[in-house]
Amino acid sequence: MVMGKSELRTVALDRRRAMLDRERKNAAEALAAHVEVLPVAAVATRIACYVSMAQEPGTQPILAALLARGIDVIVPIALPSKQLDWVAYSAGAELVRSTIGVVESTGERLGSDAIASVDLVIVPALAVDHQGYRLGRGAGYYDRALPLATAPIAALLFNGEIIDEVPHEAHDVPVTMAITPSGVFRVLQEDTR
Repeated sequence: MVMGKSELRTVALDRRRAMLDRERKNAAEALAAHVEVLPVAAVATRIACYVSMAQEPGTQPILAALLARGIDVIVPIALPSKQLDWVAYSAGAELVRSTIGVVESTGERLGSDAIASVDLVIVPALAVDHQGYRLGRGAGYYDRALPLATAPIAALLFNGEIIDEVPHEAHDVPVTMAITPSGVFRVLQEDTR
C-alpha cells in the first residue's frame, strides 16, 4: 500500500529530526561536490537555489561554491499569495526568517518569472520517486513556480529519500534529477527539460 503525502511527510520529517549535526554537515558537503561537477552547472551563468532550513539538506556549501565560480545565484522569497519571487543572493546577504518560518535573503525582487532565466533550478524535497515526482512540505509554492522553469530541475535529498512512488497530481512538475550525498540520480522523462 502506498502512503499518502501526509504520512510520507511525517516519516521524512521524523527521520530528518533524528539526524546528527555531523551527518547533516557531511551531507551538505557531499551535495555541494555533486552539484559542482554537474555538466549543466559547469556551463551555467545563473542558477536558482534556496537557503536551507535546519532539517533540510544544507545549501550553504552549494551557494558558496557557486558564488566562488562567479555564477549568478537567485533564491526564492515566499509571497502571501503563495507564489515565489526571487532575489539575487550574495555571500554577505542579510538572511531573515519570513512570516511562514523559512529563511530568506533580502534584496531587490526580480519577479516570479526570474526562474525562467536560469540554467539550473535546485529545489528542496522530502522525497522523490523514480518518475521524478517530488514531495514538498505541502504549501504549493514550488508547484506554482516550477511550470515557469525551462532549465533542468534538481531536488536535494538525504540518502534514503528516493522512494518508489510519491502521490502526485496532473499539475505536478517532475524534477530532472535527484541529488543525494551518495550521488546524482537522473530521471528519464518524456518531456526533456
